Amino acid sequence: VCNVVDEAAVDEAIGRINAAHSLAAVVNCAGIAMDRPTVETSVEDFRRIVDVNLTGTFIVSRAAARYWLERKLPGAIVNITSVSGLCGNKGRSAYGASKGGQNLLTLVMANELGVDGIRVNAVAPGPIETPLTQAVHTDDVRRQWLERVPQRRYGTPREIAAAVAFLISDDASYINGQILAVDGGFIHAGLVA
Repeated sequence: VCNVVDEAAVDEAIGRINAAHSLAAVVNCAGIAMDRPTVETSVEDFRRIVDVNLTGTFIVSRAAARYWLERKLPGAIVNITSVSGLCGNKGRSAYGASKGGQNLLTLVMANELGVDGIRVNAVAPGPIETPLTQAVHTDDVRRQWLERVPQRRYGTPREIAAAVAFLISDDASYINGQILAVDGGFIHAGLVA
């Protein structure tokens, strides 16, 4: 565990892992969110969200890729993005931009690193029952999500973990550059108004 936007801290964490084990996979799941209209979002809040969600993913992924490339080892990276990075949910300009950036970064890294046996994929959760969503989803937002998710429920962290476990496993050895929406069908059902 480290500050994902601190390059030295990330490199030190990779070194500690290397001293005890061989790094096999990285899951980028650090993230912060805010529900606020674009015109009410401060530049400071926008930068902070993009810094943690997108820049942190870049720093950690780059450190892991360098580790594997130097040792000529395969590896797997899974970025936890969001359906908010796949569609334009109101009130999520900073969060959506950061998650959309993570999705594109996933595709670029998969293209660049696949030839070296490093797979890069993303899991894009829909609404998941977590302390973060409980903090940012008002009763009205929760109602809107439930109306638009065909399964009429929030997902669970266990369902996200299962998708991640699959993508880092050998069972997914030919899966690279994919953004897997784990969203109860939301992305194909419409936007939160």
